[in-house]
Amino acid sequence: MRVLLGFVVWVLVGASAVSAAPQDDFAGRLAGPWGRVDRNWQPLMGALSKNSCPPGGIARPDSVGLFGEGGAMWIEPALGGSLNVYDGGPVPRLFLLVGMAGAGAAVYREAGVERLYTLTGPDRLTQDRVPAVAGLPATNFTRCLKKR
Repeated sequence: MRVLLGFVVWVLVGASAVSAAPQDDFAGRLAGPWGRVDRNWQPLMGALSKNSCPPGGIARPDSVGLFGEGGAMWIEPALGGSLNVYDGGPVPRLFLLVGMAGAGAAVYREAGVERLYTLTGPDRLTQDRVPAVAGLPATNFTRCLKKR
């Protein structure tokens, strides 16, 4: 009986670890540093270039931003598919998951504003307001290197 009970517990624990929820899987795929790019997926130029990915990469979440190493944000998965987003400060902002919008997209809410994050490629992320604002284009990001 103990062997059977032990086997059942082992199977249940193993199955729950293997079958991560879609929102947790999506949040995990967003993890790491991101830099802004223009509508054609090219790094920003001039004064805005600090928001693009620095050539040497970014070392840690709190070094992202205008007064750090560069880049626009560093994403870390939180509970239930939510996101901790560092964007220039030592404390992250919490983006709560509203819902999945397909396999490669999810809607998040932060400070009353909803944003749609869409992975358009393994290293490309698009952020748009929900509902979309006429005349306001989506913001594009590319994945930055991590310094080792």
